[in-house]
Amino acid sequence: MTAVGVLTLVEGGKVDLDAEVQEYVPYFPDKQHPITVRQLLGHLGGISHYRDYDAEGHFKEPKTTRESIAVFADFDLVAEPGAQYSYTTYGYNLLGAVIEAASGRSYGEYMTENVWRPLGMESTRMDDPRAIIPHRVQGYELIGGELRRSEYLDISSRFAGGGTRSTVPDMLRFARGLYEGKLLADETREPMWTAQSTREGRNVGYGFGWGTDTANGRFVVAHSGGQAETRTFLLVAPALRFAVAVASNFEGTDPSAYAQEVFEIVTGEPWEIRHFARTAEERTLLRALDAAFDFGMRHHDQHGRPLTTDPAELAAAFAYLDGALAAPPEEAAERLRDGVHPAAGEAFVAMVSYMADALERSGADLDGYYRRGAIPLFHDYVDWYRGRADHPDALRFPPELESRLDRWAENWERTWTDETRRLEIHAGTDLASLRERLVAAFRGASVYPDFTGELGDLVRDLVVRGEAGRAFAVAETAVEVYPDSDDANADLAVLHLLAGDEEAAEPLLARAIEIDPEGAASAGSLNSIAYQLLGLGQPEAGLRVLEAAVRFHPEVANLYDSLGELHHRMGARDEAIAFYTRALEVDPEYPNAEAAQKILEDLTREVASGGG
Repeated sequence: MTAVGVLTLVEGGKVDLDAEVQEYVPYFPDKQHPITVRQLLGHLGGISHYRDYDAEGHFKEPKTTRESIAVFADFDLVAEPGAQYSYTTYGYNLLGAVIEAASGRSYGEYMTENVWRPLGMESTRMDDPRAIIPHRVQGYELIGGELRRSEYLDISSRFAGGGTRSTVPDMLRFARGLYEGKLLADETREPMWTAQSTREGRNVGYGFGWGTDTANGRFVVAHSGGQAETRTFLLVAPALRFAVAVASNFEGTDPSAYAQEVFEIVTGEPWEIRHFARTAEERTLLRALDAAFDFGMRHHDQHGRPLTTDPAELAAAFAYLDGALAAPPEEAAERLRDGVHPAAGEAFVAMVSYMADALERSGADLDGYYRRGAIPLFHDYVDWYRGRADHPDALRFPPELESRLDRWAENWERTWTDETRRLEIHAGTDLASLRERLVAAFRGASVYPDFTGELGDLVRDLVVRGEAGRAFAVAETAVEVYPDSDDANADLAVLHLLAGDEEAAEPLLARAIEIDPEGAASAGSLNSIAYQLLGLGQPEAGLRVLEAAVRFHPEVANLYDSLGELHHRMGARDEAIAFYTRALEVDPEYPNAEAAQKILEDLTREVASGGG
């Protein structure tokens, strides 16, 4: 909403996207590099997010705009502006101050008069914890496995970065007003809904105030929201004139899951199609083709045309893929990952948007590819040009890839059926039947649908429900059907750790790390799982996960820090001291080192004095 407010002022000639922010907010101190309004809109300004959320995220008293800016005004930049994407509520507070300076009105007044009221959003307003707001809901959170009322907070300190109260109908009015052009001209809205890129040409997946995404090739924009008491999500698929808004008064929920489910029910299209291949090489190639499909089809869906029709540019796009396939494995993987980014000339976007356009002009129904995925699109394109002797060689694929696509298409047609498309995996699923169906459906296929995400979600759901036996059955099915999945191996390993069976867990963790060192058994992933278990009231299980993590990642200081924190929370001061000490020995400058040193000093004093 703040981004839209800024852009209305841009259209009115009162804000310049490329002006430095101090032109509008002179009391914000100069940094080592200039920061523009455009960079702030795309989270490319280098402004820090919360640094100490225990303090910054728990204000109880209201703050003015100047007081809100003062909270972070002296923070150093996290990166040079334009160099990297870094999400920041504070950056949007700065934009709120820009709105106030350019309009001469308070943020709430300007938004009410120029955004909310013109769209009929009569229930949307700035939050005030003391005001009597009709139909205000009570928020809840889960603490130690127990449902509790949300903490009382005053969120005026994040006024333009999340200080608004609204309703689902008003969120939908906002979406409708944007795609009907009631507030912004098309030429203003398009860059808002187009991904920005870093100086080095990396697509960041974020426009001006909106995440730019794809629903299996469909162009969608979305944004989540999270504050004390609430979680929200707004999703728009402009070409379909589709929008869905979700709001929950439970802090632990993921509202995007509901939005995605509604998208699938209403459109009849899958939110995402994932492919699994039995070899690492084919998994890498399939991920690249799927990303090319997502970005190229998304461009065609958004703009109704290919990225380019220039023969030389198209030849270069196809040559980029040829070069990546011919490169050594590590270089090939990197080039395949880069193919969708501006740094590579958006080669894959140009290639796939051209393919989609060629097939559509030949009479193909593009909507079918949103339901069937990348493999049919690539294979149909090969079949199309095989029947055209005059088709340029430069716009064809290498024979080896054509052969693979022939094989993959046969496998995919056999495994991506009406039954697998409609497969529901949830706590009520008959697990024995599920295993039999998946094993039978995918037997002998080298490429088949990837349901490891759904199976992993079910494992975690069953753990929360206390159904360990069923969780094991699901995790074992996942490893049987997807033996080369780091997620499947790591999920089963964690279940063994929860049961206290480190011996059974270790080879599974080793296998997961072998498959993908940065994946589900990485230090960061295992650390996150430990804290999830802590949140579920299972700190001992979290400790076992962290203890396994340090055996595989002994060089990661943050793991010892986490062990120190969990022991501290459990009242084991001597163990906490030992692990905080070890963290600082491993890396004296790791991100939490300063806080760890202070905690360590406090604990050491307590132990020395015999205090409680």
